[in-house]
Order: sequence, then C-alpha cells, then structure tokens
Amino acid sequence: MSYYVFVDNSNVWIEGKYASSVKNGWALDTIMAHENKICDNSWKIDFGRLLDFASDGDSKKIKKAFIFGSKPTDKDSLWQSMEYAGFKVIPIPRNASNKEKKVDTGIGALIDKTLYKETKPGDVLILVLGDADYVPYIKNIHDEKCKAKVVFWDNVSTELAKKADCYVNLTEHIDEISYIERNEGEEQQ
Repeated sequence: MSYYVFVDNSNVWIEGKYASSVKNGWALDTIMAHENKICDNSWKIDFGRLLDFASDGDSKKIKKAFIFGSKPTDKDSLWQSMEYAGFKVIPIPRNASNKEKKVDTGIGALIDKTLYKETKPGDVLILVLGDADYVPYIKNIHDEKCKAKVVFWDNVSTELAKKADCYVNLTEHIDEISYIERNEGEEQQ
C-alpha cells in the first residue's frame, strides 16, 4: 500500500489561521471567526509535520506528495521549505485581478492522472483539502479500489468528509502541525 498526498496550501493555511484564533480564545468557533474575520496571522504550518501527520507517522509509505498554491515572489523561501519537507510544489500563477484560480481544477486533474496511471488497488489518496468540489474524485478513487482519506479543518464540506473512507479533523490536532520557532541548537520535537 502506498500513499499519495494532495494539499491545497492556500485553503489549509487560511483555515488554519481561523482555527488558531479559536484555539487562542479570540473567537468561540470557526464560524464566528470567519464572520468577524478573526485570524491568527502569526500562525504558521510546519509542512514536514503536516506530511507526517497526514500519513499517520508512516511517511515511508508516501510515494508522492503534491502541494498546490499561488506562485510566490522570487524571494519567498516558503516553497523551498515545502520541497525540503518532501512535497512536489506546483505553483499556480494568480490572474490579472491577483486572484487564485485553477488550483482546484489543477488538483483534480492531478488526482485523476495519479489515480489512473500510478495507483494500485488498496493505495490511499490523502486529500488535505475541504471543498465539496472534490466529492466526484472520491467516487473515482473508490471505483479504482483505492481509499480516500480527507484531512482538513472542522469546516470541511460535510459531504466530502462523509464520502471519504476516513476523515481527520485538523482542528483537533492543530498543535501537531503548527510550526514552532526554535532557538539555534534546539532540537525539533
């Protein structure tokens, strides 16, 4: 059994900032945080920890891991951090209005390409995303005798979570994927 991981970086990061604001007590729940635009802009995700967490600590089973998001500036080191953590980075240029477009369709196309060309029955596709737009891909995954695991925050599409073989609520595990600043020489946990 192999794992294939697909991450919608912008959605995971933005929703993580809302989840962190709830954890910090700044909002009662994610809905309130969204309605009042209460975000913890200091919250950062640790991509290596996310990959390890999504694979249940068995990252040796990960055959491929992809992360999608807006193309950063040339001086941005974030994408290098993602690659170092084990992801194949797929940057998507923003449109003329500086909006992120084509991420969902890009992820969907890669899920299907991977599913039909690389997977074997019993493999697990780990979807770190939360939109209902991905429900048809779960059907495709099941049709190919593979499993779908959804890992996302508590505001995941209910239908997506129900269709998956497994849903893991990141909100309950935010500390396990949060980036922790360390002093020089200090060991990573």
